[in-house]
Amino acid sequence: MSSAFAQGVTTDPVGYVTTDLQAGTNLVTAPLLGDIQYNGLAGTVAGAVVDLSGLPASVSTPSYVHVTSGTAAGATASIVSSDATSVTLEGAIAGLAQGDVVRIVEHFQLSDLTVASDSSLVDGSVATIYNSDNTSDSYTTYSNLWYDASFAASDGVIVFPGEGVVMNLQGATTLTFVGNVNTEPVDVALTSGAVNVVGSVNPSTPSGVDSIGAALAASLADGSTLTLYSEDGALTTGTTYTCYSGIWYDPGFAVTDLSIASPSAVVVSPQGSVAATMPAAY
Repeated sequence: MSSAFAQGVTTDPVGYVTTDLQAGTNLVTAPLLGDIQYNGLAGTVAGAVVDLSGLPASVSTPSYVHVTSGTAAGATASIVSSDATSVTLEGAIAGLAQGDVVRIVEHFQLSDLTVASDSSLVDGSVATIYNSDNTSDSYTTYSNLWYDASFAASDGVIVFPGEGVVMNLQGATTLTFVGNVNTEPVDVALTSGAVNVVGSVNPSTPSGVDSIGAALAASLADGSTLTLYSEDGALTTGTTYTCYSGIWYDPGFAVTDLSIASPSAVVVSPQGSVAATMPAAY
């Protein structure tokens, strides 16, 4: 994997991340954010409607609100509609209050995987997304377009921040992600009893408190597990680590610091449903 980042005086850091994927099955997550269209203070919050001053004339869709201060910091919610002064969210964000800092970020979509591959995905390659109810949805690419099981166009299917995708590739490819480096903590939903494929939303591999392992361990109940898989297309089960009192232990009960850079992803099995807060890359 290779990456490069740059930051202007008043802009968010931008860059690229490149990863090589082998034919077969791979776990992937988006390491960078889409276009950041707005950053400012929340006005009046009335359920799912949030007043925002200075909105762009047109908020790109699909996009989401990401709360970056206050008691709801880290929370995200998709935008279903907007006008010149407010956005309506898919659901109310608990704890969001007037004066909290929020930003609007363009969602990552399946079509962005095609762009990242430079349209090199071999026909018949499949991307599977696991849902919180332990179901899954699979999408197949033909002629650089994604389709669901009913052959409905699916380029616009959303992949949420920190959410992983299981890619079954018919041929090797290189993905080059271009976008904004995440500079704010973001919550990733983990559901007990479901398959949770997640990534750090961080293309670097920090150790200690800023690692994906520490972020997850701070939120997970005792007995929760994290499993690493091979990145050779075979998706061979690697080591499974277990969390106790906020510390990861390997099968030999040795303390382990887990640091995995996005776009690699891991599988987490929590003992209780929780929103884990992934630290910012900067």
